[in-house]
Amino acid sequence: MDENQNMNNGQQTYGDQQYNGGQQTYGNQQYNNGQQTYGDQQYNGGQQTYGNPQYSQNNWTPQEHGPVSDIFCYLLLIVMPLREIISMVATSSVFQAMTYDSIMDGSYMNVMYNGSYVIFSLLNYALLAAFIIFVVIDIVKINKQNYKILGLILFAIFLKPGYYVWRAHLLKRKMAFPIVYTVLYALLIMAEIGFVMMQAFSLVMNVM
Repeated sequence: MDENQNMNNGQQTYGDQQYNGGQQTYGNQQYNNGQQTYGDQQYNGGQQTYGNPQYSQNNWTPQEHGPVSDIFCYLLLIVMPLREIISMVATSSVFQAMTYDSIMDGSYMNVMYNGSYVIFSLLNYALLAAFIIFVVIDIVKINKQNYKILGLILFAIFLKPGYYVWRAHLLKRKMAFPIVYTVLYALLIMAEIGFVMMQAFSLVMNVM
């Protein structure tokens, strides 16, 4: 009998072979008709596999995102510009009280103890605390729905005007209103900075 043959009519064979009619085989094989196989394989028709399978059911499932409430986001949209406006008014009252004479005799400090200035200052701090509370709650709620929140945290700390736009992008919301709001809010901040610079420049000119 020839030692090397591909078909053995049901006898046990050893070596490299492609088909064995259901018998136990040893070596490298591509198809095993439902038998247990060992090694690297691509598909196994539901049988147990050992090695490096490329596809496996229930091996990875994408995270599902649930609905996120916008209530705290809407509160932030009110708090952020309101805080900038109040800060501008409080700063303006101080600059108006700072004249050459008031600076020389120190009487401008009386404005710091004025009732209206104290109220504006307390309100400004209250709005800052509200911003922190609302943004933390909003981020926590988004995190609970399996969204990545690193970008939201960075925007909330370092670039507040971009928070709303990034949030809308992250949650796949319509971008038109967030973009318009962000532009207007950025313009308000620029106006506040310009206003303070003008007040400071006017003060310097008056003192000189």
